[in-house]
Amino acid sequence: MRFKVMNNECFAEEIKLADGEEQELRTLLDYKEGSIFEQDKQLNIIKKRKEYIERRLETPESKLKVKLVTRGKLINKIFKSKKSETQYFRTSLLMKAGTESTGIICLYYLMTGREEALVEYKKEIELLQEDISITSEQLLMIQKGNVEKKDQCTQSLDTPTAESIYTSRIDYQARHSDEISFTEGEQLEIYDKRGGGHQWYGRSLVFGDEGYIPSSCVYSMLESLQLLEFILSVEEVSLPILQKIRNDSSSNDEKASLFLETINDDPIMISALRQDKKQHDKGVTGRVNWDSNFVSLEYSSPVQCNEVISNINNNHEVIRLNYSSTNSTVSLLSSTKLHTLNLRALEIYRTPLTNDCIQYLCILLTNNKTIQELVINYHSISDRGVTNICQALEHNSTLTSLDLYRNPLITSTSGLSLFELLLNNSSLVKLNLRKTSLSTESILLILQSLMDNNNIKRLTLDGRHKETCINTYPIYHLIQDRVHWW
Repeated sequence: MRFKVMNNECFAEEIKLADGEEQELRTLLDYKEGSIFEQDKQLNIIKKRKEYIERRLETPESKLKVKLVTRGKLINKIFKSKKSETQYFRTSLLMKAGTESTGIICLYYLMTGREEALVEYKKEIELLQEDISITSEQLLMIQKGNVEKKDQCTQSLDTPTAESIYTSRIDYQARHSDEISFTEGEQLEIYDKRGGGHQWYGRSLVFGDEGYIPSSCVYSMLESLQLLEFILSVEEVSLPILQKIRNDSSSNDEKASLFLETINDDPIMISALRQDKKQHDKGVTGRVNWDSNFVSLEYSSPVQCNEVISNINNNHEVIRLNYSSTNSTVSLLSSTKLHTLNLRALEIYRTPLTNDCIQYLCILLTNNKTIQELVINYHSISDRGVTNICQALEHNSTLTSLDLYRNPLITSTSGLSLFELLLNNSSLVKLNLRKTSLSTESILLILQSLMDNNNIKRLTLDGRHKETCINTYPIYHLIQDRVHWW
């Protein structure tokens, strides 16, 4: 009898727990229904915007075109957000339901029904995107007719050509008053590309801001295809991936697809090929300057790099590379002779380091036991390169200074790699991260590593992070003498 009573008490407790779980899931369901209701409101807003665009077709303005450019991205962002929420709640249901309660399983099917509703919303969004695309084409046709009535100056400002429109690759915060800030995926019009190759001048097609734009942070599909045509036409291509594309017997469409995958995987490849093409088209003649203890190469050719490899000796403690093409960079860094030289410093400026170049550099850093200073400045490295170099340096015991100044393609993606480097490396004394695109959150993470790494004596950072970091990091006063803000 007592066993029966205890058994009944256990069942009662299980029922109570199941009821609690069911109530929790019903709460989640109510939240989800509210979320879908909010999405329905957003879809109605999109419909109203479309209707507004159609009404404005009679009197089009340039700002309307700007809104059309970004609307597709906004719609996709809305759907992805809702889809992520659905997946989260669906997983929660599966974890909680098990086989305990039919009521809970019923709730799961209700949630699945909500997910199907999201699929229907996606279809509706796609239809709206098509309508907006058609509307955009109509607007462009009207603008094209109006352009003929404007003078040439006005035409260049109000109706950007296909060649002048670029897309931003990352979020970028302006460092100076003559630069502009922009977000990833933002459309930009480039007026002038003469700023040394790395600083272009243009405006945002979203906000209208005008100023200098780091060229390494933007790309265009049209330019990408022009660069593909370039590598297919030149006599020598040193990078293995480009050789594969060039020698592949597949169709041009397949080559183009492989090339676009390559530049997406290695963002700095665009900058490297721009520099290669510019030097090739202008027939630039490189220079090699020898001194008693260093050698400097500028715009050097692969032939000149090979001559340097042949003539360099242990008296030359510094190698300085400036405006180097990919072919030349590979020729130099791949030489095993550098592994045994008595090098003290390797300085790389305005030389975009592709994945292949980074691999050769990492091998050099691993094998050469005398290099103390590594400088990679001015649009020469991206996140992937930083990650690989940090891994190569984690157990390096000779490098004392790493300078990554003015590399905007170093973003928050590199934050964790830099943090781990400082935790594991015992030889670094100086690290310069000025004028990168690291977020304040990444900088805070890097600052924390200084509590475990007492060898770093000078960490140089962007001044724009200073106030937040000082106010957020409670024990900043313990490391403040080693941090320098500029």
